[in-house]
Amino acid sequence: MYILDSDIAIWILRKHKLLVSAIERLSSQNFTSISAITVAEVYKNAFPTELSGVEDFFKNQWVIPVSLEIAREAGLYWNQFHKKLVNISTLDCMIAATARLNGLTVVTLNTRHFPMPDIKVLNPLK
Repeated sequence: MYILDSDIAIWILRKHKLLVSAIERLSSQNFTSISAITVAEVYKNAFPTELSGVEDFFKNQWVIPVSLEIAREAGLYWNQFHKKLVNISTLDCMIAATARLNGLTVVTLNTRHFPMPDIKVLNPLK
């Protein structure tokens, strides 16, 4: 089972052919989901002309809400990794915590944003 990182969702919505094919292969074999954090990030980066497509995309996704436990784990991840990695964000830590607590593999093009040894990370183009 997989959780799609925000970059993947954005490229799917922008119809990146190689990525769409890779995700279709993954989702035909396993269940995919997204974090509520990804919903916010996609809307933040969406062009006005993309909004109806964004709405349709999210209607077909299992969106995992942010719980107190996820927020706690994300904070602990950030505390553990922020001094080692300048680019680690609280949002990536929340997606990582969502993955760990739900037994999901993070699908992302930004694998170095997820250095946590207790989660699985997959770049679908490699």
